[in-house]
Amino acid sequence: MGLELPERSSNWTAPVGNAPELAVSHRLPRRESFGDDGLRLLLAGHKVFNPIKQVVVPQACVADSSRFEWGKLHMVTQEQIAKRLGVSRQLVTFALAGYPQVSKESRERILLVAREMGYKPNPHSRALRRQRTGIISLWIPDQISTHYQHVARELGRLVKQSRCELIVSEVGAGEAEHIVTHVPVDGVCAVDASPSVLAELEALKAKGVPVISVGAYCSQRTDRVQVDLLAGAVEAVQHLVDAGFRRIAHATFVRTDATHESRRLGYVRAMRKAGLKPEFIYYPLTEQQRSITRQLIQDYIGQHGRPDAVFCHSDDAALGVYRGLRDIGMRVPNDVALVGCDGIEDTEYLECPLTTLVQPVAAMCATAWQFLQQRLAQSKPARSLQCEILKPKLAVRESSQRSPK
Repeated sequence: MGLELPERSSNWTAPVGNAPELAVSHRLPRRESFGDDGLRLLLAGHKVFNPIKQVVVPQACVADSSRFEWGKLHMVTQEQIAKRLGVSRQLVTFALAGYPQVSKESRERILLVAREMGYKPNPHSRALRRQRTGIISLWIPDQISTHYQHVARELGRLVKQSRCELIVSEVGAGEAEHIVTHVPVDGVCAVDASPSVLAELEALKAKGVPVISVGAYCSQRTDRVQVDLLAGAVEAVQHLVDAGFRRIAHATFVRTDATHESRRLGYVRAMRKAGLKPEFIYYPLTEQQRSITRQLIQDYIGQHGRPDAVFCHSDDAALGVYRGLRDIGMRVPNDVALVGCDGIEDTEYLECPLTTLVQPVAAMCATAWQFLQQRLAQSKPARSLQCEILKPKLAVRESSQRSPK
C-alpha cells in the first residue's frame, strides 16, 4: 500500500513542479496517516516550507532520527558532530575554523561528516561569540578603474580564504561615516584615498577600528602599504626621454600639483630635470574612460598638433588614446609613443602591446591583509605603525621602443 498523503490543510502549500512541499509548523497534519518512517521517506526528496522561512532538508536529516522531531527542524551543532565522531567539541571547532594545529586527516574527516550531517555555521551566533562580523570593508575612489577592480578581486580572494567576506564601497568625502554606521565591519582597507577620506580613516582608527591605507596615496598616521608611483612615474618619463622623445604629454584628469598626486608630480619632475616643458592633455573622470580619451586625443591633435609621446595616468586612458590614434591613422610607436600606468592585462593584447608601469597588486593586497589580520588579533591596539613601501615595475613593450627620427 502506498503512502497516504494527508488531506490538504492550512499547513500545506501549493506544489512546486512535481514535488509537493510539506509545511512544518508547530504541528504536522495527520501524522498517523503515514507514520515516522513514511514521513522520513517523503522528506528525503522534497523541500520543506516553514511559515517563517523556507529551508531544504538534507538527506542526512532524514537518516538521522536524533535530528528530527515532529513540528520542527533542528540545526546541526558542533556538539552533535563531535558525538558522531567520538572526538572533543574543541577539536571540531578548530577543524571547522581552519586552525593549522588540526592534522589534515582529522580535518578532512570532520569536514566530511559535517557535510553529511548538513552542518551550516550560524554567522549571527558566531559574530556574537567572537564579537566580530567577519566583514572587511574595501574603500575605493571609483568603480571606473580596471585597476581597482583587480585590487578588489585579489583582496577578496585573500579575505575569503580566511573565511571572511569583503564588501567594496566607492567612498568620497563625507561618505565614510555613513558607510561604517550602516554596515558594521571588523576592519577597513582604503585604496588611493583622497586627503579628506584619509582623515575619516584616521578618525576610525582613533575609535579603535583596525584600518589600513594602501596604494599611491596613504596616511602617515595609519598602517600602510604604499606604492611609490612618484619614483615609478619618473622612471617611465625618463625612459621616454632616454629614447630621444622631447614633446612628451601627460594625459590625466588631475589638474593640480597636489602633494598626493604622485603620477603628475613624477611626470613634472622628470620633464623639468630633462629641461623639457610639461604638456597636459586633460580628460574628465567618467565611466566612459576609454571612449572619452579615444575621442579626446583626436581632438587634441587636431588643435595642438601631434606630441612625440604620451604618458597616461592609467592603462584605461592609454587604451582609449591608443584606439584614438589608430582611428586617425597614427601608428604606435612610429608616430606617437605611448606609456600607461597600472599594469592591467588588457595592455598585453593589442597589435602593439603597451609599455606600462605595473603596480604590485598581489604583493600590496597580501601585505595589507597580513597587517590587518595582525591588528584584528590584538586585544589592545599597538602603538607602533606597520609600514611597507613597494616599487612598481616598468614593463617596456613595443609602444615606446621606436627610435625617433
